[in-house]
Amino acid sequence: MYAIIILVILIASFGYLAYGYENFSKVVNPKKNTFVKQYIVIQYPNASFLVLSGVEYVNLTIRGWKPPEGSKAYLINLRSYVTGIPEVDLNITFKSKYDKFTIIVGSPEVRKCSSRPQEFYGNCEDRTLAVTEITVMTSYLFKRYYYWKAIKEGMSESSAREYAYKETMKRKTVKYLSFLAKVQLGLGKLGNRKHLCVLILGPAEGAEKSEIIIPRPGLVIIKGKSDGALRAEAVLIEHILGLELS
Repeated sequence: MYAIIILVILIASFGYLAYGYENFSKVVNPKKNTFVKQYIVIQYPNASFLVLSGVEYVNLTIRGWKPPEGSKAYLINLRSYVTGIPEVDLNITFKSKYDKFTIIVGSPEVRKCSSRPQEFYGNCEDRTLAVTEITVMTSYLFKRYYYWKAIKEGMSESSAREYAYKETMKRKTVKYLSFLAKVQLGLGKLGNRKHLCVLILGPAEGAEKSEIIIPRPGLVIIKGKSDGALRAEAVLIEHILGLELS
């Protein structure tokens, strides 16, 4: 009898995990139609960036404007499924209060950037810069709540900063896109109103488009056809959020 109960529990558990894993692809590639906003991010030869909306870019090129020789241009799509307005959803998602946040830096393949960068399918330097900028930006926004909480409680500015830093580090997780992470995303355990998740997918993970997707509250998916595009998307997000951290 006990053996049957255990077997039923195991089957149910496996089914639960399988459902989450299968649902992951639906979360990452939502099929529902929504408004798409286009941006062009130009990286100048001196490594600075210019962010233009699709309309701004067209208007400039009609007037004969061209970026300096050696510049790189990245076409990035934004789509969201919360309010349906990408810029609004991006601000709401990153600036809301959460209990925890997780940055998924990509597949375990990204580990090669630490030991065997020549074997990484992509550009390790650009991936590292993209991950760093996204992590710094998310951490900065997350800890604001704890900073102001400390200030309201009468702490000095330096003490409030230290408190905010410690509280943020306790709630921060940086990891790879493992089987379990896919299950958690598919089940909604990561990327929800209490647990912010930023998922980074580049060429090593099979990304075929450069786009930023907000499929539900608390989840931001950043896809880049190249690791350079991922970095450009980090710059675009900062621009939309009104930050200057790069």
